[in-house]
Amino acid sequence: MDERNALQGMSLEQIKSVIEIMQQSSDAYMYILDLNTDTYILSEKATKRFPFYTTMLENCAETLKKVVHPSDYEMLLADLEKCRSGEKDTHALEYRWMDRMNRVVWISCRGTVVTGAENHRLLIGTVSELGKKAKADNVTGLRREAGFRLDMGNLLQENPGSIHYMMRIGIDNFKEINEKEGIEAGDEVLRELAECILKTVEETAKVYRLVADEFMLVDEGQAGKSDPHMIYRKIQQAIAATAKRKEYSRFYTVSAGVLEGEFAGKTVEEIMRFTEFALNEAKRSGRNQMKPFVYADYEIYLKKLDIRKALRQDVNNDFSGFEVYYQPIVSASEDYKLIGAEALLRWKNEKFENVSPAVFIPILEESGLIIPVGRYVLWEAARACKKWQEYIPEFHINVNLSYVQLYKSDLMRDVERCVQEVGIDPESLVLELTESGYIETNERIKELFNDLKARNIDLALDDFGTGYSNMRYLKEIDFKTVKIDRSFVVQALHNEYDFNIISHIIDMVHSLGSVVCMEGIEEKEELSKMMAAKPDMIQGYYFGKPSPAERFEKDFLRNVDSTGVPQGVTDSL
Repeated sequence: MDERNALQGMSLEQIKSVIEIMQQSSDAYMYILDLNTDTYILSEKATKRFPFYTTMLENCAETLKKVVHPSDYEMLLADLEKCRSGEKDTHALEYRWMDRMNRVVWISCRGTVVTGAENHRLLIGTVSELGKKAKADNVTGLRREAGFRLDMGNLLQENPGSIHYMMRIGIDNFKEINEKEGIEAGDEVLRELAECILKTVEETAKVYRLVADEFMLVDEGQAGKSDPHMIYRKIQQAIAATAKRKEYSRFYTVSAGVLEGEFAGKTVEEIMRFTEFALNEAKRSGRNQMKPFVYADYEIYLKKLDIRKALRQDVNNDFSGFEVYYQPIVSASEDYKLIGAEALLRWKNEKFENVSPAVFIPILEESGLIIPVGRYVLWEAARACKKWQEYIPEFHINVNLSYVQLYKSDLMRDVERCVQEVGIDPESLVLELTESGYIETNERIKELFNDLKARNIDLALDDFGTGYSNMRYLKEIDFKTVKIDRSFVVQALHNEYDFNIISHIIDMVHSLGSVVCMEGIEEKEELSKMMAAKPDMIQGYYFGKPSPAERFEKDFLRNVDSTGVPQGVTDSL
């Protein structure tokens, strides 16, 4: 007797025993479906997870109707009918069951038809939860990233032209919800958002849950029929309506990145990268908005990543490629005597050649590399200042600080170590704060500034005139020096009203006991006009461009005339 006939000769109780024995060595749920009698036998383990009330069920079609998701029921019956009629001998479907809590559970049902005597057909197989394989999500009832990759891999290969757009959606404040209200609240938000998306999209769209709080919407409808911008707005409206219905007990917003155009030739990996970039662009731009994927922007982003990698390599290679340049600061007296310099960071790389500080410094800040690089600049500038005081004893050096250094490093310790190890007088060091990063003057920051001033280290407010918070800074922080930005100077050169504003600002700064350095003076005519506003110091290309330490020393320090004015400054006059 072969195996098929042996199975046919077993009683139902014996079959149930076989299933339970096999179940012990598998996480899947074992089943046998008698296609002739429509009798369904499954493991006892399955009855604990799903609303089956016995392990042997007659009238299988009606029983499964209570377990299978309504949208998948007809598809299942059609496939089982093919197995029953002999049209096919295997069953392989991924669809949804409802568990005992009426929650969606994606399952993979696999089986093989065994034919016995008189064409008696049994479907024998297993049911596996896709959520346990990261292919489906039991929180939202959606397919997971593994399912998306599988579906899109097939679609991109077989019919990429059918894809209208893909939209990646992310919750803007999901981390805060989890941290403040707990994971259960986060799961509730995920379910709510899934419902909002599903009731908004067209029938031609498929929705997947990716990692954490992100979803992917794939629309295979005709271009123009479903506008992604309109869909995104409707999702926002659905979220707002849900929040209102729940009396705003919890509120969240979503950002989205959308990928449109030709999908032929694209891979799943490319789509994942492109949509992730577009979503991140939406979040970087302020959140609660949708951004389209723009390839030119993506290329700039990739270049930034390459630059960041090169910067990190150079930092780890003893700051190879970095160099500190110095720009002279002169007294606004009649002889324009050199009194100091501003230390300015430069970076050269074989691959990227000379990269503008406006490009690489923000990358240093975003990556946190500005902290070790900032220490490098501080030490280099302090050593240079110590050396140059042999020429000009009262020479001081200005060093720029990043807001990242203020908030994420022990700045006070770094400054104290530098002053002690280099042996520089603290009064020779001026730390410049710029509004390129917003400085919130909380108690910790105020305490840091007070500690610096208590050690006779001066603070300078850089780029004055570029932001409306400058006046608040003057009030809350006792800056020794205020540096008026070049853009403000240019306005004053061509507009009497702006010139009067600068004059009044300088008078006000003087009344507070501070001094003013006017930046960006490039021409003799500019110098003549701006001197009438009575600044205390001047800095700009007219007196000297930033240059390496050796060149700066040669041009401005080694050839000092009898009046104490360096030859490099004299040559500019």
